[in-house]
Amino acid sequence: MKAILSIITLSLLPLLTACQSNQLSKTEDNGYRCEQVRSLGTSIPNKRCTTKEQRREERKHAQDQVRESQRNVLTSAIGSGG
Repeated sequence: MKAILSIITLSLLPLLTACQSNQLSKTEDNGYRCEQVRSLGTSIPNKRCTTKEQRREERKHAQDQVRESQRNVLTSAIGSGG
């Protein structure tokens, strides 16, 4: 019985290795990355996985929000007489 399991395992090993390497190449293509993040008010980390494109969009959105808030501060300061 052990011999049969060993033979099956050895015969499936190349297939599993090929599957894993194919999975890695797909994740490397789109820059897939997972990280542990903590939400505000909790110390329990959550796993968050994103692609390179998603991270780029989030960074762009955050930069746009900072620019908009700076613009609002400047226009309110000018409007109130400095």
